[in-house]
Amino acid sequence: MGSNFTRIIAVTISFLGVFVLPWWFFIFLLFFFFVKFPSFYEGLIIALIADLLYSVPRDIFLNLPVFFIFACLFFFLSPIIKKQLRI
Repeated sequence: MGSNFTRIIAVTISFLGVFVLPWWFFIFLLFFFFVKFPSFYEGLIIALIADLLYSVPRDIFLNLPVFFIFACLFFFLSPIIKKQLRI
């Protein structure tokens, strides 16, 4: 099994996870994939989809897609986390 095949499986699991998994488990799964794969940019697209489908507009966050913003932040911090974990 090549790296591309496992990446396709991860994207499929993440996409289906938006619809069937609880939000807290989906967040854990997506952040795990950010650490597991180098530049898992597909996760950002999936985070945006999840935010567009399930976000609740709040005045406290200025109606911004909060999960997508945190996913972008974690995406850019994941190389530092990988370095600290020695992965």
